Amino acid sequence: MIRVAVALAALVAAGLLVALAVDAGRWRHVSARRPPTLVGHVAERLLGTTDDVALRRGIAGFVNAEHTPYGFDNGATRARVRVLAEARLADVATAASPRQASQADDLLGVLAWGSTRSPVGTVDPADRAVQAFTAAGRLDPSNAGAAFNLEVALRALQSTGVRRGPTPSNGPRGTGHSGAGAGVPGRGY
Repeated sequence: MIRVAVALAALVAAGLLVALAVDAGRWRHVSARRPPTLVGHVAERLLGTTDDVALRRGIAGFVNAEHTPYGFDNGATRARVRVLAEARLADVATAASPRQASQADDLLGVLAWGSTRSPVGTVDPADRAVQAFTAAGRLDPSNAGAAFNLEVALRALQSTGVRRGPTPSNGPRGTGHSGAGAGVPGRGY
């Protein structure tokens, strides 16, 4: 009787190991969805793939958001897809490893930079983009994409002055204001 119980326990353990091996093998070519499992998500926890799958889902959402057109619904579909992508990437940015969080923050910055407007009382999209690129650079200093995006954003936001007074080519009178020419006005076409 004891031999049968031991043999049965060994058989169950071997079956569980085979099922676990099958589950682990299913993770080999995972893109953005969890594969079906035989013994729950034990293989996922053992392999530590939760953050990887979450990042892949965030990247897939980002790509979808970038390719969604404005559309005939006044951009409602595009806004919904962007919000979903931002939520997925924000989840990764708060819970994943520094390298993965840096990549997610960089993509969040790109999404924010591409936003056209922000609701009243919220941070401007350009400021959100700069904040996300800065966070990405701090999390992973080797993230060249985040550093490049931050530099481009800061250069684009750099203010340029307005010239006061006459321009050097302002016509015969030389009394232009704020860059306006003071030449003789034209007539007709």
